[in-house]
Amino acid sequence: MKRDRPGSGGDRGHRGTVAAAAILAALLGAAPRPAEAQLDSGLTAIEGAGEAEASSTIVEIPAPITLRQAADGRIGVRLRLSVFFAWNDVRFQDIGGDDVTASLRTLTVVPGVELLIPVGERWLVRPYGQIGGLEALDVEGRRWMTSLGGRAAASWELDRWILTAGGRVDYGAVFDEDWRRTDDVGYVEIGADFSFPLGFDVRGQPAAAGIFIIPRLYLDPADVVGLDGFDLEVDAHLEIGASFQIRERPKIWFVSLPKWYGIGVRLAESKRSIRIYLGFPF
Repeated sequence: MKRDRPGSGGDRGHRGTVAAAAILAALLGAAPRPAEAQLDSGLTAIEGAGEAEASSTIVEIPAPITLRQAADGRIGVRLRLSVFFAWNDVRFQDIGGDDVTASLRTLTVVPGVELLIPVGERWLVRPYGQIGGLEALDVEGRRWMTSLGGRAAASWELDRWILTAGGRVDYGAVFDEDWRRTDDVGYVEIGADFSFPLGFDVRGQPAAAGIFIIPRLYLDPADVVGLDGFDLEVDAHLEIGASFQIRERPKIWFVSLPKWYGIGVRLAESKRSIRIYLGFPF
């Protein structure tokens, strides 16, 4: 999945250090803008760096535990554990004008609590709060992260098609190891998945495949750090992808598996990421 793009020849070690420093700056919110990036960690300073480009491969693994079901008008309660593995490749121009490419892997683990509120016959609204941490696996760097928001989803069966739709509003903040805030970001996104039956069953449940689309609008565009990695000064994303789903959650022994799986490509100016979902994102 990951595509390494090593830098070209020359003083590769020096440029690799500069690249790692720049990525770390973006990760920790130390670079306000690419054109005036300054590293306050004593590693390097990059003045007037060229426009940066980034690509990522991200795997999102939700691990929900339902404490109380939402039934008969009763509000449910669920524990959430969001886990993100991200492989980030960043390419930019160093002081000498040469292209530099470096990679950074990150692991984000953010537990939290969400309420399950039925609205009407189809919609389920889920306000949530999360707190956890992001760890850079290639260089020394750790940040605490918090997130407050809400999401909602519903599903309709339209003849042979299945329409699943949802949305999310989220505000997140990033803190250093001493709990000083270094970055924050808010966004709004909506999405829809159109699936059709495949004509076979998986563990006794009908299988379906489809396509999905998810646009996201950032409320405060900048070099932002989110739960699933960092973005280089983007205003919006558009994600398109393919999905596979089963009518009900299958079980293997005592483990319930997700019923929706997806792989998408998220596109934005100077930014592209491949995302793998184990569960509908809303």
